[in-house]
Amino acid sequence: PFQAAEADDQAMLDSSTLDSSRLDSLRADVIDTELRRAGLDCKLQSMVMEGLDCVLKTPLGGPLSQLKLSQLGLKQRIHELSFDLPVSHVRTKDLVQAFRCSPDARFGGRYIDHLATLGVNSRGFLTGSIDLVFCDPQQSRWWVLDWKSNWIGERRSEGSPDRCGPRHYHQDAMQEQMIHHHYPLQAHLYLVALHRHLRWRLPDYNPEQHLGGYVYAFLRGMPGDQLVPPDDCTSVGPGRLVEPAPLERVLALDRALSEVER
Repeated sequence: PFQAAEADDQAMLDSSTLDSSRLDSLRADVIDTELRRAGLDCKLQSMVMEGLDCVLKTPLGGPLSQLKLSQLGLKQRIHELSFDLPVSHVRTKDLVQAFRCSPDARFGGRYIDHLATLGVNSRGFLTGSIDLVFCDPQQSRWWVLDWKSNWIGERRSEGSPDRCGPRHYHQDAMQEQMIHHHYPLQAHLYLVALHRHLRWRLPDYNPEQHLGGYVYAFLRGMPGDQLVPPDDCTSVGPGRLVEPAPLERVLALDRALSEVER
């Protein structure tokens, strides 16, 4: 259920291959290689470069304030963090019960109702990777980030895609995509994986102190820094959904998966 809706190859270029500290000198070659590998016209290079600039230079907002992805150093981020979560015998009711532990957090009541309709009959392990894990340098909290290329825009009369940009990626529109595709469940499983990783790797780890939250970056809707008022440092604008970790929910989900292990 976590697949991006109507993703195209150009939007799915792997941003994790680009180190922002060397972006100016390397990005043209990297983008050209990726376009050729995807079978796309290399004349799209300037458009891709412009899009990447928007993604890297957009202030994330909310608890992350003015932090931009371009400001993260190599020691502050992990690309494609792999994980394995045991899910044998986990059922829908276990997930619903965990989500109900933080009913007032985002993706509570309405999403919980939607989650209850998801048929879960799991065996073995859930294996995956988190697009980006990063540490907020101001608060030393660790966050998960997932890239999304979902199309949220206008369509022509025959149904083909037409206009699409930041104004289409407002919070309500992104929330609908999140709920429809069960991205909240994905986000919370990622937080459980990050919680376990930090518990193993970070000395004196305390989830209340070190676990930040999740960011969903809708690539087509991130406006860059030109459209963000400089005095607006806390609101979350178009193209990104930023939420602190609902700890009771995350820890309940962690316990549910731990019970599977025994």
